[in-house]
Amino acid sequence: MGPDHVLLPRPTLPPTSAPAPHVALGILSGVTGGPATYGIRLAGALAKLPDALRFTVVTDVARAFEGLGCDVVEVPMRGGLDRLRWQHLALPRALRRLGCTLYHDTKNALPLGCRVPSVVTVHDLAYHRTPETFGWASRLFLKRATAHAVRNARLVVVPSRATAVDVEDIHPETRGRVRVVPHGIDPLPAADAARCAEVRQRLGLPERYVLHVGTVQSRKNVDMLVRALRRLRRERGVPHRLVVAGRRGWQSDAAFAEIDADDTALYLGEVAGADLPALYRSAEVFASPSAYEGFGLAVADALSAGVATVVAPAGSLPEVVGDAAVVMARLDEDALVDALAPLLLDDAERAALAGRGPGRAAEFTWERAARATAAVWSEVRGGGENPRRPA
Repeated sequence: MGPDHVLLPRPTLPPTSAPAPHVALGILSGVTGGPATYGIRLAGALAKLPDALRFTVVTDVARAFEGLGCDVVEVPMRGGLDRLRWQHLALPRALRRLGCTLYHDTKNALPLGCRVPSVVTVHDLAYHRTPETFGWASRLFLKRATAHAVRNARLVVVPSRATAVDVEDIHPETRGRVRVVPHGIDPLPAADAARCAEVRQRLGLPERYVLHVGTVQSRKNVDMLVRALRRLRRERGVPHRLVVAGRRGWQSDAAFAEIDADDTALYLGEVAGADLPALYRSAEVFASPSAYEGFGLAVADALSAGVATVVAPAGSLPEVVGDAAVVMARLDEDALVDALAPLLLDDAERAALAGRGPGRAAEFTWERAARATAAVWSEVRGGGENPRRPA
């Protein structure tokens, strides 16, 4: 398949009429993670709206959108540095072929010299707030790409008020152009007792455990979580172990040193999506002492599953969980021990907290996210061309 292979016929427009509104929605879906999940779920929800503007997904993996009712154009990307070719060469060619009147990129970047009004979604600014947790090349690319995107986009979409504050603080030229559109939370599929038992046996899960899901990298503070649970096992006699699910990421050596030190933690690696409902529902507590999150989809899943949850007092996490989780008093090991102990030692307290999660999760839907996104598109259409700033 060539770099600009279009899976759908090129739209034709009457030569004498103004272009019909047509949004190109750029989604990199070939790499697992929050931005890919966001893009796929958003596209599916937009396709169900009866009154949204016409849109076409431009993506590196078209099959990720099968059955969603979206028009799709595939622009293959090999990964790594090939994103530069995808972003600045192949993508602009695809946009010209589509004849779109607005472009919305869902992962922090815009093509150089974008010729149509544009919107960009900025998921977080972790590479600014926790720069030590990124490699220098990744950090440099993300900083430059985001700075260019927010400078040239008509409007900037962010998933939380916390991220909006960060964007306007680091990029003050965006003030007045940032729109908060929270992600949706997919209700976690049911997993009955038989399914939970099968997954528990196959994955070798402990009888009682605290769960952490997400890429293992330094800003997630998995090493702190292992140490905190080790202390609780030793000092308070709790029987729980820690189960960690997720791929190994940048600067994860400290986390794996703690995981490998004894039997406190069990590392599963990446877990199949079909097994995640049982993994969540079999846990007694979910913990995310992350130093920074733009939204926190794994935390959202824990709330949806009805798992008692503990989060760090950082980034968007307190905003997302509301009163449906324990927010650590501060981001350190002692505070994590204090937050976990009552939930692991008191069944009634744990059950009361778990019961608040699904209700909180239900406040975030992809339909609401889609409608808010469509409103952003309409706002851009009504506001004229992009303000031209130096690229």
